[in-house]
Amino acid sequence: MRKRLIIDTDVALGIVHKDRPRDIDDGFAIVEAINSPDIELLGISCVFGNAPLDLVHQVAAEICSLKNIQLPVKKGAAKKLRPNQDTNNAVEFLAQQLSNGPASIAAIGPLTNIALLIKKHPEVIRNIDELIMVAGRSKDRQFYIGQSGPVGDFNFECDPEAADLVMSSGINCVLMGFELTSQVTITQRDLESILIHQSEASNYFYKNSLAWLKYWTQTFSEDEGFHPWDSATIAWLINPDLFITEKRGHKIKSDPSQLECDKRYPGPKHTFCYGFSDSAKELFIDTILKEIY
Repeated sequence: MRKRLIIDTDVALGIVHKDRPRDIDDGFAIVEAINSPDIELLGISCVFGNAPLDLVHQVAAEICSLKNIQLPVKKGAAKKLRPNQDTNNAVEFLAQQLSNGPASIAAIGPLTNIALLIKKHPEVIRNIDELIMVAGRSKDRQFYIGQSGPVGDFNFECDPEAADLVMSSGINCVLMGFELTSQVTITQRDLESILIHQSEASNYFYKNSLAWLKYWTQTFSEDEGFHPWDSATIAWLINPDLFITEKRGHKIKSDPSQLECDKRYPGPKHTFCYGFSDSAKELFIDTILKEIY
């Protein structure tokens, strides 16, 4: 049976914002989900983060158009969670889809829309099979790339209050963060390999990935390529055996604000992915590249 999925994203493929290229891996995750025979993608909800909301919505719609697929693409939160915040089109779309039956959510941006969903429509939360998010770290773990860092936990840091609400809600969460996908990269040669498809989509992804690849490898010279963080959420749905996991509770630390996960922490226990099983790194990257067409 195909898995019903909604992607909640701050996709910014090809966007330059605040004087630099923005992360592109959300775009890879979206097209992988569209192309996978194991996934029924119900739609895309958009959230601020890597770029302003209007630009995120534009890119998400553009990817669907490239794939010639009719999917709902809904605008969500433009800012982080605040008191008495109104609902939005993305939250109402999420609620509608979940009221129709169980589905998973790949939360590959800040968790503001999901937190609002919990606040505005608590009755549908039981129908979330899994919430696969890109956030979280092991206790006392700092994020370094070689000697560079520490670097942040971007999605969490955009809205810590929303993340805490989601993690404490009882939703079955799966966390795929920096510790996992900093272990693999997509290089210039890898990007060139997608051109073999000679499709409009593969050409679009290649062209719009080059600036981010250049920015990342110049900023972090230890890396040969960029990290496909968000693709891990789709890989989990298709083949969870790729990953090494542990059940952990969570704690929000302050100064600096960090989402820590540890098996000794009290409260709801979630699946924390921190490594790849034998030979899974190569399969993970190979699958990503084969799905960009």
